[in-house]
Amino acid sequence: MIRRLPSSLPRPLVSPARIPPLASTSRHAPSAVRFSSSVGKPTHPLGQNTGTTHPRRWIAGSIAIGTSALLVAYYYDSRSVVHEHVVMPLIRRLVPDAEDGHKIAVKILSLPSWARPHDTGIDGPELETELFGLPLSNPVGVAAGFDKDAQAIDGLFDLGFGYVEVGSVTPVPQAGNPKPRFFRLEEDEAAINRYGFNSLGHGHALAQLRSRLVRFAQEHPTLFPDGTGNPLPPVGLPRSLRPGHILGVNLGKNKTSPADSNDDYVKGVRLLGPYADVIVINVSSPNTPGLRALQGADELERLLTDVKAEREKIVVNGLPKIAVKVTCDLSEEGLADVATAVRKTGIDGVIISNTTLRREGLQSENKGQVGGLSGRPLFPYALAALRTLRPLLPPSVPIIGAGGIWTGEDALAMARAGASTVQVYTSFGYRGVGTPALIKDEVARILVPANSTWREQIGADFTGTHLGWDETRVAAESARLKAEAASLADVLRQASEKHSLASLVAETEAALARHNAPAPAPKLVQSAPASAPTPAPTVGLIAGVPEIAVVAAPGAPLPIEAPATPEPTRQDAWANDVRSGPRRLV
Repeated sequence: MIRRLPSSLPRPLVSPARIPPLASTSRHAPSAVRFSSSVGKPTHPLGQNTGTTHPRRWIAGSIAIGTSALLVAYYYDSRSVVHEHVVMPLIRRLVPDAEDGHKIAVKILSLPSWARPHDTGIDGPELETELFGLPLSNPVGVAAGFDKDAQAIDGLFDLGFGYVEVGSVTPVPQAGNPKPRFFRLEEDEAAINRYGFNSLGHGHALAQLRSRLVRFAQEHPTLFPDGTGNPLPPVGLPRSLRPGHILGVNLGKNKTSPADSNDDYVKGVRLLGPYADVIVINVSSPNTPGLRALQGADELERLLTDVKAEREKIVVNGLPKIAVKVTCDLSEEGLADVATAVRKTGIDGVIISNTTLRREGLQSENKGQVGGLSGRPLFPYALAALRTLRPLLPPSVPIIGAGGIWTGEDALAMARAGASTVQVYTSFGYRGVGTPALIKDEVARILVPANSTWREQIGADFTGTHLGWDETRVAAESARLKAEAASLADVLRQASEKHSLASLVAETEAALARHNAPAPAPKLVQSAPASAPTPAPTVGLIAGVPEIAVVAAPGAPLPIEAPATPEPTRQDAWANDVRSGPRRLV
């Protein structure tokens, strides 16, 4: 409460000590300032009124104010070059411990909206895409590991990320590995971390997600007819609470949990699933003993089955999607196991890759540190793993590309290899808060002159065209195949009307001989008397010899013994998915 002075008290005059002396034009002029009792304003001893500020001081004050305003403007606009070329190098010099620098960045982005940087640009239509059927204003996301405890969700969205993933979150709070555990490799534009899932736990993450939702409900009460005390996400709005944006929660496992138990992940789905657009199952961190063993075919299938079953129990409008995060250190067989588990369980997507244990070609003195490597050296490994995994999955299962993405061209390389969206982490630590805006601008500068879009780039490496999935071409191919099938059926129908079964069998055997089919040749068995006419024989195709037909009497089984169809290659599987219909990778 403010106490007011009695009105009878005299108003104090300004203390002369607060008035700076005027610059004198003479060495002998007095420097003191006296007050005029008549007007109560300071005057020069010679009678000159000094109520107006000296021009030099006015200019100096204006410069100071203008400089401060400029610095504030540069700070507020995340696209400002000062962030990448001044602020970030300065932080690396003043804060030598990389983990301390990480904490400072999270603190800044968790400040109130008016006190943190923003992306002041607008995403162009060339950047629009979708993930898991959810619309995205742009394909650039931030990977888990930056905002481990869901403290800076809105700060990250304000920087221009289309997809924000928080975590990894463990059920029980744990401190992680001993410090130091995060190291910069500046010469390699990389980092090594061995955090070990340091987390404040499910309870803290839930409190952060709920409090964010409560604030939103209080600001938009009409969207919450049941009240704003303990709201659930409203119908028709993503859990990010921002149209065109997606919020993911990455789940980890406590070190003390049994290696063969899936309970940690199931608990996370149950508790945090209602507040996330995507739940990510992290089985690829190299810093938790035994975790990567969960990427095996049987183990991963059991885990994803349990997680999906728990997801189905969530009572909300629009269940969260499920993705699994794997490492690029897997062999081709290991990636095939992942694809098999994904296809069998029917989960929604894959993120590749987490950090790597490889150290080839590094120059920094920290290259020997134990932990997972991220940054530029990771990019070729992640891209190669993406190219291997993409053909093993149907186009309807999206892949998020992560690992060493630094520029717009890196992001587009991931898209062409089949990534629906991308995530950044280490480049964010080096380039600063402007990273998402810079990458989006670089992507736009490539796409706009080519009259292309991000959507058209997805999977372009597998179609032989820079435009990606061409629905017109796929439809034309499907129509051609149907026409060929109809033509073959017509030929066989005409042949069956003109010939007896015996003559048709003889012609088929002759055709097989001409074809030089590999031994053992398919064995034909006559299922009706040779003289019996066959107006409507049963028709089949011999495996591996599509142009040769085999016939049997009406209603009889196809009389053929043929070798089993060989397993399709990865490229064959991808081509079969293309021929099945005009689908686009989403």
